[in-house]
Amino acid sequence: MVVEAGPDFYLEHLERLRAKDVQPHFQLANLAQLETVERLIRKGVYSGPLVLNYVAIGGGFAGRHPADLVEFIRRVPDGAVLTIEASMRAVAPMNAVGIALGAHVRVGNEDNLWQRKGERMSSVEQVEQMVRIADALGREVATGQDAKRIYRIGEWYADADETSPGSAWCPPRPGQRGSMLRDVTN
Repeated sequence: MVVEAGPDFYLEHLERLRAKDVQPHFQLANLAQLETVERLIRKGVYSGPLVLNYVAIGGGFAGRHPADLVEFIRRVPDGAVLTIEASMRAVAPMNAVGIALGAHVRVGNEDNLWQRKGERMSSVEQVEQMVRIADALGREVATGQDAKRIYRIGEWYADADETSPGSAWCPPRPGQRGSMLRDVTN
């Protein structure tokens, strides 16, 4: 299956979202995509809060192995907002790891969660399960107002210099053309 979503698609849609004051929620499947978002910020293509969703559903997206999730969480800059998404019977364990490591989670009927083999869960039951897991791990559940604050809804930054510290990526030093890992000007 092929989805027409190359660089031109992203650039155009980031521009359209900004024109309408719609804040993007970057859905990422791997570390290479996280690095692409970093490049977009450093180039000044995107300037706003770093709000990410790690998509662990397999089939071309991140797999459902907790080690992959832990590494992704480790590489997300401090100050970014990270939500974990998984599917089927991987939702509870992947989200439990995410909650334990300070990330946020999402669940719902789209996740098609099975409680046990052959036993489906409703969206309400999925949310209740995540609340129990969060409670057991000592994490508070956000209210609607909390979520709006956490996701920094309505915030925008003037340029990459404001965005980088806002997302906790180190801003380029004077005279530096990009990060130490690559030249972001190409």
